[in-house]
Amino acid sequence: MNITHTILFSPVFLPLLSAAGILFIKSFCPTGIRRVAEYLGILIGMVLPLPLVLTLYPILQNQGYIETTIGGYAKSIGIVYRFDGMSLLLIFLAAAITIPSWIFSRKQGPGHSYFTALMLIQNASIAAIGMASDLFNLFVCLELMGVTAYVLIATGKKSNAAYASFSYLMLSSSAMVFFLLGTFGLYKLTGSLSYEGISRGLEAISGRNQYVALFSLLLIIVPVLLRVAVMPLSLWLVDAHAKAPHAVSALLSGVLLKVPLFALLRVFTLSPLATQLALPVSYAGAATALIGVLLALSQSDAKQLLAYHSISQIGYIVSAWGLALHAGITTSTGALLLSASFFHAFSHAQFKALLFLTIGKATDAADNRNVYTLRGANQALRNEGERIPLTMLCFLVGALSISALPPFNGFYSKTLVTYTLKGSMHYTFLTLASAGTIASFIKLSRIFLPSKQPVMRAVSKERKRFPVSTHLSFILLALSCLAVGIFSEQMILFITQLINPEEANVYSNTFFFTQDKLIKTALTVLAGIVLFSLAVTKPGQYVLHFLEKRRGGFTDLFLGFAVALGALALIAW
Repeated sequence: MNITHTILFSPVFLPLLSAAGILFIKSFCPTGIRRVAEYLGILIGMVLPLPLVLTLYPILQNQGYIETTIGGYAKSIGIVYRFDGMSLLLIFLAAAITIPSWIFSRKQGPGHSYFTALMLIQNASIAAIGMASDLFNLFVCLELMGVTAYVLIATGKKSNAAYASFSYLMLSSSAMVFFLLGTFGLYKLTGSLSYEGISRGLEAISGRNQYVALFSLLLIIVPVLLRVAVMPLSLWLVDAHAKAPHAVSALLSGVLLKVPLFALLRVFTLSPLATQLALPVSYAGAATALIGVLLALSQSDAKQLLAYHSISQIGYIVSAWGLALHAGITTSTGALLLSASFFHAFSHAQFKALLFLTIGKATDAADNRNVYTLRGANQALRNEGERIPLTMLCFLVGALSISALPPFNGFYSKTLVTYTLKGSMHYTFLTLASAGTIASFIKLSRIFLPSKQPVMRAVSKERKRFPVSTHLSFILLALSCLAVGIFSEQMILFITQLINPEEANVYSNTFFFTQDKLIKTALTVLAGIVLFSLAVTKPGQYVLHFLEKRRGGFTDLFLGFAVALGALALIAW
């Protein structure tokens, strides 16, 4: 194996080695050495792979991808890894959110060696998912990422954290059984598990075998869409986000929802039989964006509100993603749609992680998560030792970003997504969802208004010091939201060149700041204010209360899976 292939695998083996080292030292060394081992593990396993894989960028520009087989075996029998532009983008997406979340966890919890090791293992699985070139390897890596997620959710101090983790475990594991059945169906038809072998085999089938192939692809696609939380497969997500530690909520929303979606790209491109399913998936994404924001607006729990917004924002991403596959990702339209989809996925990861961390800290300080009763969050944070209201300021950066206001990243990514969908039904749904987003964040922002009554919280006589690491995590994410907005032109070009170098497009600020786009932004803000004004009236509160009570139970999770599978099968037939 040459140096290029060693660098290629560094995002996989460096985090695994670091995690093993952290756990070994925890078992045999004193506390001081354990802390040093954690910091070294993060540097070696999470930070070092980034500059290493970036050195492969010129090769990707020239060749498009790098392919290698584990252990030097023949390609027909070995485990093949394929490193391409999407692999690089997923590695950077994971690191951009994992590092600030880990910094936040140092003082806000769960700050222990096991948590750090789990985050490193999770990052290794994400890198492997991005490079997997066969269905069974993809299954193993998705399950590894899932297992770490189940454990991380269960580390929450909330009483129902274990139940939320168990619900996600049961639903996800049951769904992945169907993934294996679909894999078996394609293997029986083509005699191969690799994407390349399956694609060649599917070209040769005809007659009834085409229906078998299509149904096998459905059995693979739907379980992965469940991990992405597309309606009606998203009921598991709310409790998982709300009960998990804040750092884990940031990871779930920022990274773990997106990685399976972009890994699914290669499955959809196996056969024209699969690409015909991309259009209904894009419509499901548009519906998810609108339904998710309506449910978010109805929530009283701050973290549940953010959880439903994760579902809604995934709708934007899936809408553009599905239409990209429908148009063909090698075409100019498809490349633009896919770039817009990933750009919004990256932007959403940044501002949603920031929102989960800031709201989590503010509600913990006030010991209250009810957005209707919580006021004076700043005073509660001052009682915790915060002298400058950085938590509120960073929250406002996240709120303005998700509301798509310039100069923050959400404005550029949402504008690009909606522009690419203009003229379709998706555009209407996403525009309505944008108004709902503004209304719900006006509602959430009220927790920082001054309280008419003093915040009842026991204050120690000893002056408290607000953790520097907590502020550092906020500032890193807030600055990244601003930086991606300012350098949006370079970001879009970088993403497009990695996805499809032949169709690279440049979008300057003149594209985003045209009169019609600015008018649309202003009208959307106005519509959001009007919607919020209606929501706080008595009829509005009655409707929102009705929606809030309509939450699915454990059995409804499986019903949603059956409905999604049946609907796609009917459309395909």
